Amino acid sequence: MSRVIYKKPCRIENKESDGPYNKMLKPNVSNWAIGITVSPRPKENQYYTRTIDSVIRAGWKNPHLFIEPDTELAERHLELPRINRKEKYGCWKNWFEGLKELVETYPDADCYGMIQDDVVFCRGVRVFLEKVLWPNVDVGLVSVFTPSHYTEDKPGFYRKNYGGKLWMAQTFFFPPDRAKNCINHAVCTGHDGDRNIDNIIGRWLYRIRKPPYYFSPSLSQHIGETSTLWNNNLNQAKGRKSAKDFVGEDYDISHGMTDASST
Repeated sequence: MSRVIYKKPCRIENKESDGPYNKMLKPNVSNWAIGITVSPRPKENQYYTRTIDSVIRAGWKNPHLFIEPDTELAERHLELPRINRKEKYGCWKNWFEGLKELVETYPDADCYGMIQDDVVFCRGVRVFLEKVLWPNVDVGLVSVFTPSHYTEDKPGFYRKNYGGKLWMAQTFFFPPDRAKNCINHAVCTGHDGDRNIDNIIGRWLYRIRKPPYYFSPSLSQHIGETSTLWNNNLNQAKGRKSAKDFVGEDYDISHGMTDASST
């Protein structure tokens, strides 16, 4: 039996248990397709520059950017793969079309990740996820940003099957078959709004009976103070829209991880 050990401590074992871990699958993620949705913001609140840098530091060197009109990229990001929208898509459409474009562009990926432009990560997230994905055979998606009210005491993945009341879509990582199901499912293709990614994806997961898993402690933090959708501060990164146990940007979760074996 193999296991992954993460200092703090955090142990993931390949067995059924009553704790945070269920049936661990053999890790099989090495080929990534990572997308970031990017929308214009005032210069003093251009979180997306910090987000792109953080994604790269977390281990994904070439994230694919899905860029709304009138967005100014930092010069260091101009060489990244990107799609520039010729017209404003809005939050939902840019995210959903981005996921479809990831699947089309990287058909052989082991994992599809969609990241919003107002989060930061700790270091080593890519290496960590390559050791632990996927946490269960029933997984619909995994999030490494965990809003405060989803926090659990023991480190690990926790099933959060809240349907249309699901919170926060900042960092969604999909197994290939789930990503392909998502982009073709009526719950998603039939949505014509421009917001509520988390609620729509929660409804889709409920319909296919594949729950999302959120990781505690949070390996990402929501940093937005302004929103491209809300003008009444409803999306500020505080309270339930933030992580209360984020490990920090300088923490490297890949350090201290070992592959051990037991009989």
